[in-house]
Amino acid sequence: MTTLGICFSPDKSIADPLEHIGSKRPVYDRLLDMCIDRGWRTFIFTRKTYLGNSVFAGAWEYKDKKLTWTDEKIKADLVYDRTGGVKFPLQGETLQVVNVVEFKLLCWDKWAAHGQLSDFMPQTFSIENMDELPVIADKIRTDWFVVKPFNGLQGKGIYIGPKDGYKNFEFDPKYKRYVVQEFVDTSKGVKGIVGGMHDIRVAVVNGKPVWGHVRVPAKGKYTSNAAGGGILTELNLELLSNSIMDVVAKVSKDFYERFDNPIFSLDFGMDISGKPFIFEINDQIGFPRWEMQQRDTFLKELIANFESKL
Repeated sequence: MTTLGICFSPDKSIADPLEHIGSKRPVYDRLLDMCIDRGWRTFIFTRKTYLGNSVFAGAWEYKDKKLTWTDEKIKADLVYDRTGGVKFPLQGETLQVVNVVEFKLLCWDKWAAHGQLSDFMPQTFSIENMDELPVIADKIRTDWFVVKPFNGLQGKGIYIGPKDGYKNFEFDPKYKRYVVQEFVDTSKGVKGIVGGMHDIRVAVVNGKPVWGHVRVPAKGKYTSNAAGGGILTELNLELLSNSIMDVVAKVSKDFYERFDNPIFSLDFGMDISGKPFIFEINDQIGFPRWEMQQRDTFLKELIANFESKL
């Protein structure tokens, strides 16, 4: 029997490995049910019990709509990695995983991502210390710029503002490098979608867009991530302009061929001239909420992605 699981990083002592999922738990349960319907033996794995060579020393098995821990050694045919980092799996591993390590490393390094997507991203530079900022600021074409950690999350450690106003901004020593980007003014919005500053996320599975949302920043802010109070609304993909969809198609085709059909999302902003820019690639896609219209489209494409790798 085919053995498949979703991998997180909890301690094996906890009773419910999905307790951190919160309101999206029913969506994960639906995905697990869909795996069972395919006849797969289905688990929640933790990277903390991974032994190498595709074997886990125990996991929570999903059966009869319940998750129960087993100490059985389980050889996984496929693992959907949701660990949210680059510690699992190690490079060179034989484990069949969604997504491959090389793709994760690309997504977790904003400077490396720019190297792959410079045609679609804002003007970007890499720096290692604050002393470099004045020199880089002179090269940035916009009056404002953005300074952010090369592998930061949730909008933390970011400066957005005038180029002469960064002097009170301090680098966090836990980040080895920062990227500096021109500021993309998205205040004009996107016709039919959003009227002001925004961030559009398009989720790609099997080389095609399958769901998306638009985020707007909280009042007085410029970042729209949920941790900073951004407001998220499901997006009808049919409303997206050809200019955005053309970029999605080009990037998706390239990644599909080079990184074994990865699951990812692209964050876009449309500048005041109507040109789309990619802000980030994300190898970890936040699932739709239960009430969202594209929920099942997304989940069915996940299953199809798993099947393509088994």
